[in-house]
Amino acid sequence: MRISRRSLLATGGAWAAGATWQRIAQAGQVGGTIQEFERDLWAARREKYHHPKIDIVGRGFRPVGGAVADFGLAEHDGRVHFFYIERRLQEGTPFYPGHEIYFGHASTANLFDWEVHEPVMLIRPGTWEGAHVWAPCIVRRGDEFIMAYTGVNRHMSQDIGLASSRDLFEWTRWESNPISPCRNSDWADWREDRISSCRDPHLFEHDGQWWLSYTANTKEGASCVALARTRDFKTWHDCGPICIGPADGYEMRVDGGHPQGSLESAHILRRRGRWHMLVKAKVRDADQANWIITSDRHDRFDFAARREFWPEGFGIEVVRDRGDRTLLATFFDGHIRFGTVDWRADTPTARLIASADELREWQ
Repeated sequence: MRISRRSLLATGGAWAAGATWQRIAQAGQVGGTIQEFERDLWAARREKYHHPKIDIVGRGFRPVGGAVADFGLAEHDGRVHFFYIERRLQEGTPFYPGHEIYFGHASTANLFDWEVHEPVMLIRPGTWEGAHVWAPCIVRRGDEFIMAYTGVNRHMSQDIGLASSRDLFEWTRWESNPISPCRNSDWADWREDRISSCRDPHLFEHDGQWWLSYTANTKEGASCVALARTRDFKTWHDCGPICIGPADGYEMRVDGGHPQGSLESAHILRRRGRWHMLVKAKVRDADQANWIITSDRHDRFDFAARREFWPEGFGIEVVRDRGDRTLLATFFDGHIRFGTVDWRADTPTARLIASADELREWQ
C-alpha cells in the first residue's frame, strides 16, 4: 500500500510523520507493533531527559521541559550537583498553582556533560510548604549535607526549613521545621496567613557559627536581607536586617518586569579580608539588577554603596576557587551559565565564560 507524506502529516503530526518517514526509508515499511512504539518512545524520551544535549558555553544548561531559577550546589565524589527551582516554560512565575513544586537535580563531572536525575523535595500539600519550594542552599557539615530551603504555604507565606542527605539523592526533612526566623521579631512584617517574605536562604560559616541570610520585609515597608545565627542548626538567634532597601517606589506588574523589587538571592562571602554581598534587586531607574556590596563586617552592608557586579547574573553561587579567582554559576534566561571573577581587581566584576577552552581550565 502506498502511503503519501500528506496522509502521514494529517494523521500523525509533523514530528510523527518525520520519524515514520525516516523508518520507511530505512526499513521499507511503516512502523512496528504498539509495544515497540511505546518501548522505543519511552527509551528515547528518557534518554533526552536524563542526558540533554547542551551548549554550556553558548546558552547554558536547562532541563527538558522546564527552566532554571534560584539554585544551590554541592560537590561530591568528583561531581558538581545542582539543585534548582524548576520553572515551567509558559508564564514562568511562582505564584500559580502547580509551578515550582520540587527541586530539579542535575550533576556534571566535567562541567560540559550533564546528567539530570530524579527531582527531590516535592511539596507537601496542607503544610507550611504546601504550595511551592524555592531557593535551596547546600553546605557540608561532617559527613552529611544540609539544605536550607524556602517553603511557601497556600497563603503565599514564606518560611525556611532544613533537610539533610549523605549522598545528595535521598533527602530527609527535619522534624523541627520550619525555622521561622521572622516569627515574633520586632522589626519584620511576617504572618502565616497572608503573603509574607521569608525566603532565599544562604548559609555560611564564620567565627565558629553558622549564619543564615534571607530576604524579608521590614515593618516600615522596605525589602531587606536579614541574618540569623546558630551553632547547632537547632537554636537560632535573630540578628535583624543587615542590608535595607528603599521603603517606597515598589510597583506591581502582573506579568513581571517590576520597576522595583525585593532584595533577593543574597550570597555573602569573604575574599582578601573583606566581606561581599552579592544580591539581586531591581531598582527604579536602574538598568542593572545584580549588585555587589563590600563591607568590613559580615553583618552590615550599605545598599547605597552597591555597584554593578554581573550584568547577566541573577542568583549567583560559587563553584570553586583557584587562588584569588572564582568560578561562579548563575541562572539567566532559564539556563545555568558559568562565569569568573578575579578578587584582586580594584572593583571585582564577574563576566561570562567566553570559550570552551576557558571553561576547561576549571575542570
